[in-house]
Amino acid sequence: MSKAKRVPRLDQHTWLVTCLDGPETPPLRNEHLFGHLDHIEANNADYRVAGPIRETPDGPIIGSIFLIPADSADAAISKMEGDPYISSGMYASITAVHFAPACGDWMGGVIWDQDEIRANMAKYT
Repeated sequence: MSKAKRVPRLDQHTWLVTCLDGPETPPLRNEHLFGHLDHIEANNADYRVAGPIRETPDGPIIGSIFLIPADSADAAISKMEGDPYISSGMYASITAVHFAPACGDWMGGVIWDQDEIRANMAKYT
């Protein structure tokens, strides 16, 4: 089995912002869709990745996920200001938690070194 390529850690913290729809969301989503898309396109560099979430691939949208580089959760959410989906109060809930991108195809490999982890187990577990 070959090991994945080691890649550098990202320079800035990443925040996983989860925005969940509520029962009042559908008409607001329709009303503000193009303003939202315009905002995302104009501020694309503020997002690592973003997109709608569904329970099934062809099911209705139930919210959105954003991975945002920022120094704090508040800073991540403030990058979303001006998005009509946010300013309209469309989402029933918005939460932000720290996320550590560590591996995968989009990362191009893994950020860890197993020897470093073995030497510092208390830090990693």
